[in-house]
Amino acid sequence: MSDEQDFEARRRALIAEIAEAFDGVSRDDGTTLHEAMVMDDRGSEEEQRAARLLDVDERWQDVSDDIAGYESALSFLDAKGFRYYIPAFMTYALNHWGDDWYSTLSFCQSHLTKESQKSLRKSEPASIASKFDFNAAQCSVIAKFLRFIIDFDVSMATLAEVGAVEKWEKFVRECKSA
Repeated sequence: MSDEQDFEARRRALIAEIAEAFDGVSRDDGTTLHEAMVMDDRGSEEEQRAARLLDVDERWQDVSDDIAGYESALSFLDAKGFRYYIPAFMTYALNHWGDDWYSTLSFCQSHLTKESQKSLRKSEPASIASKFDFNAAQCSVIAKFLRFIIDFDVSMATLAEVGAVEKWEKFVRECKSA
């Protein structure tokens, strides 16, 4: 199998796994995408409430492909909102690999490997998984997503990032054996 065929096969399989692992995840009363963008812009509570009304999707699969450019919202989502939107962002990055994906990919990688107020090396997958209430299947697909990034984008495969991915893979193995 050529590198291109391997890439395509793994990309398609990963998109399907993300869809399966995050199927049924709802936002509930979590922060919405537009609301988070207003928070990023330091908007008022009134502006946040108005922005919240723009997000009428009830399934993350229905989030518009217009999410490119909204990556900074990941920093302002609460745990429910993040768990709801992260599969949409991961899927977008995989579907648009090579054209409009780098910023989305970079934000996903950063938020899935680095805890707020901690260095990448000191961040722990168990803490990240707990914060966002990721289940075992979601943790597994996150580890595969992060591995995919460093396998197919050399610029993202820094020593620290490789270490972070290896921690995710170890965490998933330990969860399976527990």
